[in-house]
Amino acid sequence: MTDIAQVLSKVSAAADPVEALRAAVLSQDGFWPAEQRGVGIYEVQLFGVVGIGPSLSAAADDWIVQAKEYVRAAA
Repeated sequence: MTDIAQVLSKVSAAADPVEALRAAVLSQDGFWPAEQRGVGIYEVQLFGVVGIGPSLSAAADDWIVQAKEYVRAAA
């Protein structure tokens, strides 16, 4: 998977979007923490799109929002 639109479609349709995004990040040799520890800010980066949030789930949700805007703007 190397196309942001394909990844966005798969992540948006997944029963567990966080797990789908994790798999996509790892497939691109990216880093994903094994577990969420404590309070902090989490960041998801994939294909130049960044999602940030107070949890892995929130960061994944933000990545989806940002990716949708990126794909819309690129169209």
